[in-house]
Amino acid sequence: MSEQNGWRTRLAAILRQLGIEGDHRHLFEVRYTVLDAEMTGLDIEQDELLAIGAVRMEGPRILVGERFYSLIRPTVRRWGPSVPIHGIRPIDVAEAPELRLVLPEFFAFLAGTVLVGHGVEVDRKFLERAARRLGLRLPCSLWIDTGRVARWLTSHHGTFVEAAADRGRFSLEELLTAYDIEPPARHHALADAFVAAQLWQRLLYELINERIETLRDLRLVGLC
Repeated sequence: MSEQNGWRTRLAAILRQLGIEGDHRHLFEVRYTVLDAEMTGLDIEQDELLAIGAVRMEGPRILVGERFYSLIRPTVRRWGPSVPIHGIRPIDVAEAPELRLVLPEFFAFLAGTVLVGHGVEVDRKFLERAARRLGLRLPCSLWIDTGRVARWLTSHHGTFVEAAADRGRFSLEELLTAYDIEPPARHHALADAFVAAQLWQRLLYELINERIETLRDLRLVGLC
């Protein structure tokens, strides 16, 4: 093997480890997992996961039959001001499986897909911390925040009316209203994952309209 070919092989291996191979795949050909989580609070160091929900997409198609949902019993009975938001009470998770049983199954569901969520960095940090606690590793993948994508489209004056609208702080509630998406429930992990998938569906068409057609394009403009 020549030195040049050896360098290319090593680079390809690094890209695979980082989960960024196949950057030239068209956005409509990519398999996505749109996820959401509910926690006891937002303190990364002290709060814990209470529920995880996710739904699969192939390009803009939402695969309703491919979904994941589980409540999680936390190790510490610590409930902050989040209870009125998501409505999950200690009694609701008293018989739920522990994190050590849920997380490996959830990570298997995520494997090989691009991960999408709204404000997904918070979910990502909680999942990474939970994985470290259990000696697991979060699957390598690209992560896409629908809020950031919507903000980028607005700043670039997308062709679609929605892309040029004033969306304020780009909260999920505001974007669902802008796109006329009716949530079946709010602050329920699976329901939020489903409406985030509908939002990502709309954003995908706007991205294509803006000539952002591949994962590579998405990375070049800093959106994953």
